[in-house]
Amino acid sequence: MRLKKTLNKKQKINKVHNKIPHIFIAIVTCFILVAAAEWDTNLFKTEFHEGDIVLKSIYAPFDFKIKGDIDYKATEAVKKEAMNLVLPVYLIDSSVKGAILDKVNLFFNSISSLKNDTSAEDRLLKIKETIAPYNIPLPVVNSILELKDPQTFFAEAVKMIEYITDTGVIPASELSRLDKDLVKTVTLIDKSKNTEQAKFTEELLSFSDIRRKIDSILISLKDRREKTLLIDFISVVLSPNVIYQEEETNFRKQAVMAKAKPVYNIIEIKKNELILNKGERVSKDRMAKLEAIEQREPYPLKVVAFFGFTLIVVLFMLLLIVYIKFYEPDLIVGNKELMLLASICILMTIAAKFIVISPWPSNLIPASAASMLIALLLNNRLAIITTCFLSIIIGMISGGRLDIAAASVVGGIVGIFAVRNARRRSQLITAGFVVGFANMSYFIGIGFMNSLDFHTYMTEGFIGLANGVMSAIIVTGVLPIFEIASKTITNISLLEIADLNHPILKEMVIKAPGTYHHSLVVGNLAEAACETIGANALLARVSAYFHDIGKIEKADYFSENQTGESMHDKLSPTMSSLIITNHVKNGVELAERYGLNKKIVDIIRQHHGTGLVFYFFKRALEKTEDKEVFEEGFRYPGPKPQTKEAACVLLADSVEAASRTLDDPTPSSIQGLVKKVINNKFIDAQLDECELTLKDLERIAEVFTHILTGVYHSRVEYPEDSRKKNNQR
Repeated sequence: MRLKKTLNKKQKINKVHNKIPHIFIAIVTCFILVAAAEWDTNLFKTEFHEGDIVLKSIYAPFDFKIKGDIDYKATEAVKKEAMNLVLPVYLIDSSVKGAILDKVNLFFNSISSLKNDTSAEDRLLKIKETIAPYNIPLPVVNSILELKDPQTFFAEAVKMIEYITDTGVIPASELSRLDKDLVKTVTLIDKSKNTEQAKFTEELLSFSDIRRKIDSILISLKDRREKTLLIDFISVVLSPNVIYQEEETNFRKQAVMAKAKPVYNIIEIKKNELILNKGERVSKDRMAKLEAIEQREPYPLKVVAFFGFTLIVVLFMLLLIVYIKFYEPDLIVGNKELMLLASICILMTIAAKFIVISPWPSNLIPASAASMLIALLLNNRLAIITTCFLSIIIGMISGGRLDIAAASVVGGIVGIFAVRNARRRSQLITAGFVVGFANMSYFIGIGFMNSLDFHTYMTEGFIGLANGVMSAIIVTGVLPIFEIASKTITNISLLEIADLNHPILKEMVIKAPGTYHHSLVVGNLAEAACETIGANALLARVSAYFHDIGKIEKADYFSENQTGESMHDKLSPTMSSLIITNHVKNGVELAERYGLNKKIVDIIRQHHGTGLVFYFFKRALEKTEDKEVFEEGFRYPGPKPQTKEAACVLLADSVEAASRTLDDPTPSSIQGLVKKVINNKFIDAQLDECELTLKDLERIAEVFTHILTGVYHSRVEYPEDSRKKNNQR
């Protein structure tokens, strides 16, 4: 009792541990779906584009204001104001300063030799000749010559000239114009120093300001007469060095005007005001209103909408989990199928989001691609229920458009039926056109219901057709990727594997021709059996081709490949049984080495179940009468068939092998043999772990009998031609 309680406790713990990955997959899927759908969106989504026709009236959900047309008068005023803020540009000409200093230097050098000249008449003449190039008045020159210390005077003059030219000397007329225009600041560029600065106009000097400015600075000169002489001298030698740059000023004004933003008229929209009427085309100004609603949506509404969408996604996820638990329990056994389903849903949600925020119409969302992928990779019923959930989510992503959600349901379900039992990739393209025409019919019907014009609903219809074709192209391209990533197999891949030129089958033809022929017949029997009970006939046939590949290594030890003395005559029954049962293990290893799908490998592993190698078990009993022989040592390792397809292969294998022992294969003897073999497998409990019913077994027996009767049918003996005998005589 204590042991039983411990086992029950361990089983419960294992169940909890198995559910943890499923819960994790569900939570992560919900999170990614919500994040993808709600990324960069608001409650009111502008799912329309300019030129679209709206199928429902749209009203403003709250008060807001938007920009209208450009107010050209206000815009010009703004540009003019910006232009007036541009300071006039002036350039300090550094060459002027150098020229003035050179001139002063030459002047003092020239007059220094005249100071000691004694002859008054000659001295005056020489002074006039010397100062002629400098345009300095003679009284100023005479006063300088009379100075006691002309060198100090000269040093002070140079210092003042440097200071004034660095400050900037502007023509009086230019300064007057600035005062008239009420310009208080200018931009001053000094290329020699590579500087640019704003400067008040009152800091610039004109000739009228020089005397006042110099007088306030010359503190070192005590003598009033010398100070006046210095002012007179500097006033004579100075030249303006601040030059107006009209071209640069205009360029800067134009640049500022170009950067000035236009002024728009403001349009006030009231709550519940009609934005678009049903059947109206979205114009540029209406599109601006829709975008404004999206951008100005209040934050509380965004939060509420986010949680609302999350709640809906979680609800759909719970419903899907409940459906899988009760109707598709096989999906819960492993995580691979659940991750595959989640990946398809996530990728489709991201694709839908991308199309909605792009300039493309929302009815291009390839929802049917997800439906067809789920149908091909998992099953049709799961695809239908998932399509319904995905379609509602796509409709919400598109801005609550029920027409898009309904179109996704129509295209998705039609796509599921169109790819049912698809065995060639060309059938996927055909399915795409079927989906496209279904979409086209739907949009034309919507156009009739909403009284849209012919051009509008035909455009929508052709977009729906393109949607179907595009979905088929997507499925054709990504199907192999999903198959490889999830290690899932489809009918299309099965047909590719069923090619009799497969390396394993070609090797079997050479090394085990009897087994090869046996496998082909088993494949036909298993396929027919699966068709009659509604199982995957193609999977059963392909798996049957490979079910005995483990015999290739020791082909001579199997009766169908023996042409003379049996290899088992020299072996003990135990060793013979070990060789026979090992072909299952060898077959699994060979299949995995060649990368065959897990479903095929599982059928190879299960195609004998835990059946008894009766022939060698009986021989062992006969040879060891005094010793106890255990039946377990003569049974296959198993497991028993877990699926209908594996069970059909097991029964087909056993029936085909048994039929070769019939001496007189009449229809009645074949029927009796088939029923005996199936009953023996049933009694031996080899079919306990699959879903075959007694009615299924009865149908399988009928199919096997019909096919084997055709294989072993008797031919009419043709009479000998008497004319040939006469000719021979």
